[in-house]
Amino acid sequence: MQQTLRRNATEELKPDFHLPTEIFIRMDIMKTIAGVVGRYGSRSVLITTSPDFEVFQKIIEKISDSLKEADIGCIIYDELPPSPNTEDIDFAINFLKKTNCNMVIGFGGIESLNAAKAVSLLLDNYLFCDELLSTRDLPQPPIPFVSVPAYPTMGFEIAPFFFITEIKNLTKRVYFNESIYPVATIVDPLISLLVDEEKAMKSSISTLSLSAESVISKTNNEIINTYALKAIDMTFRHLPVAYREAKNAAPRLFLSTASVMSGIAFSTALLSATMAISLAITSKAEINLDDAMCVILPHIMEFNLTSSPGKYVQMSKVMGEDVKEITVIEAAIKAVEAIRRLEADLNIPLRLSNYGISKSVFGEIADLASGYPFISNTPRELQKSEIETILIAAY
Repeated sequence: MQQTLRRNATEELKPDFHLPTEIFIRMDIMKTIAGVVGRYGSRSVLITTSPDFEVFQKIIEKISDSLKEADIGCIIYDELPPSPNTEDIDFAINFLKKTNCNMVIGFGGIESLNAAKAVSLLLDNYLFCDELLSTRDLPQPPIPFVSVPAYPTMGFEIAPFFFITEIKNLTKRVYFNESIYPVATIVDPLISLLVDEEKAMKSSISTLSLSAESVISKTNNEIINTYALKAIDMTFRHLPVAYREAKNAAPRLFLSTASVMSGIAFSTALLSATMAISLAITSKAEINLDDAMCVILPHIMEFNLTSSPGKYVQMSKVMGEDVKEITVIEAAIKAVEAIRRLEADLNIPLRLSNYGISKSVFGEIADLASGYPFISNTPRELQKSEIETILIAAY
């Protein structure tokens, strides 16, 4: 009996903070990437979507050459579409199982990293990708996964999450498993200068979104709060500079760091309403995830404001707002106003109608969003009807 009680207590006791990943964030680190990657395996597969390969082909080829010079095998798999689904992953696994790779490198944007995480889990396990989405208990552990984001990916470069389109119903599914923390995350801010400027800016707003929700999450703690608030601080300080000076690499270093810190935060605080609603929107309409998150973020912040005003005041302060001699609620409102002002200054569309989305799909979006289990992490209970109200307000 005592042994059973001790085992149950151990299983229920989770740490307030855990990060098993080695993090490298520095300019031009791609020149020495072999020295990092060589710690984790001798035969690698580099996973990237076909659009990412087109943009970053020269960088990818340099990485491959560098690894081969260090006697590390490298196969480049670039056959994935812009938004891979479970069937695409199964096709990749069918090919990659023949290569005897013992390490996966994910390179590119969030879709490339998501695909690489799924591959690392499935290569040594005989499961289809849609079966994987329904279990966290795998017969074999994942093979080592190294993430190399080409630009800030809102923290998914380090977090043990991925999302993917389920081929049966064409909706986005989210998978969480602590075993898919990358063994290393390698970030070279210089690479982000190659990506479309608008894409880079919107991805940093998405970083801001997940950081803000980590602050108000039910599972927040002081350690996570520190990382999330610092990510917000760095984004507000350096995103406008990056927008004005598109070829200046210096602010990109801070934005890349903010993205990683956001991932550290929500790895423990978990995802919440903005991600749930945005994934549902992208499942039912032709819009990118970054665009959806930029539109939805201020509305979710308004919805949760009265439930966590003190935490909103903390955000207002790191956003550079003057909160002296005003009420707590007035100071909290300033955080929402600061978000809207930042997006307007960056010329980011603030309405769903800007993307040609029909109101007729709002019911379906609300249904799907309310089904994501992590939507319950928001401090204020969010019903389907309230999600529809938020969508109408964002239209």
